[in-house]
Amino acid sequence: MGKINIGTFISAKRKEKGLTQEELASYLGVSKPAVSKWESGQSYPDILLLPVLASFFNTSVDELLGYEAQMTKADARRLYKRLSEAFAEGPFDEVYDECRAIIKKYRSCWHLLFNMAQLYVNHSMLAGSPEKMTAVLREASELLESVEKDSGDAKLAKNALSLRACCTLALGDPTATIDLLDADEQPMQTEPLLAKAYMLKGDKERAAGLLQRFIFHSIIGAFTAVPDLMSFYTDNPEKMENCLRLALETGAAVNLRRIQPHHYFSLYLTAALLFMSTDNPDRALDMLEAYADVVTDRTIYPLKLRGGDFFDRLEAFYDTQNLGTDTPRSEKLIIKDLKETVLNNPAFSPLHDNTRFRRLADRLEQLDA
Repeated sequence: MGKINIGTFISAKRKEKGLTQEELASYLGVSKPAVSKWESGQSYPDILLLPVLASFFNTSVDELLGYEAQMTKADARRLYKRLSEAFAEGPFDEVYDECRAIIKKYRSCWHLLFNMAQLYVNHSMLAGSPEKMTAVLREASELLESVEKDSGDAKLAKNALSLRACCTLALGDPTATIDLLDADEQPMQTEPLLAKAYMLKGDKERAAGLLQRFIFHSIIGAFTAVPDLMSFYTDNPEKMENCLRLALETGAAVNLRRIQPHHYFSLYLTAALLFMSTDNPDRALDMLEAYADVVTDRTIYPLKLRGGDFFDRLEAFYDTQNLGTDTPRSEKLIIKDLKETVLNNPAFSPLHDNTRFRRLADRLEQLDA
């Protein structure tokens, strides 16, 4: 929890103004011993004096109180990782109760609240029942709405809005998702303009970093949209294949499989499901074999966000984010899901006696965290 350091602040500001304790006491209408006790931390000023002190020192009441952030971003990141691993290994209810206690304790620590909401979203499927999963997602949505409206941090608020939209969609409320995201005017992409400004100032490194980030996010956005677009073309096999080829060629151009392999998990799995739905088991098996190739590739572990030969400034950007280069769920839980999403998926049950399927299934079974 943050610590109130008003005494230290008063002492420093008083000395900046060249005042004695007696002179400050006279201005405030209190005794010199009262000021002395404030500065030594033995007592605090009366609450009615706080605005007067803030005005006198030309500061805010918050700064006057010296109330520091309740948890640093680094500490919040470590906490997220610990709780993520706890969700993977322990009883859901115990970890969930701990999360709620932490949220109650640090209710005004906005980056922590965002992390906790993200933690809920990424582990809600472990809740044990559809009703409980819904309750967890609703709680996450409420936290995100609070961050969005009250944090005063524009970037964090934007991220909270996006994640809240994911919650409403998962809760089966597309209208709410549309209301959140379908604004009349979409925000302008500022990175290219900002990069030009840094170039004019001679800061080429900062400009290059911004442009790399912009290009990379644009590529990721296109890549992750392909599986959804493929689902619109189940009646047009040629367009489905063209979508798939577009994603694979784009990913290969930037070595995406090495940088962020998790995007391939979703691409190949979705493609396999779509090919099964269109009665094309051979292509579905092609996709599942490609999926197994990525999942069992030991060079991608430990799973984390990486840069690359071209995108050599991404890791510095990742370090500024709430979770850094860490994955949103523990690697143990991710690997468990990667196996079960194929081995226990009823959509693939018609393939269970197929030699190709049994071979790739054996490869997945042998994968351990």
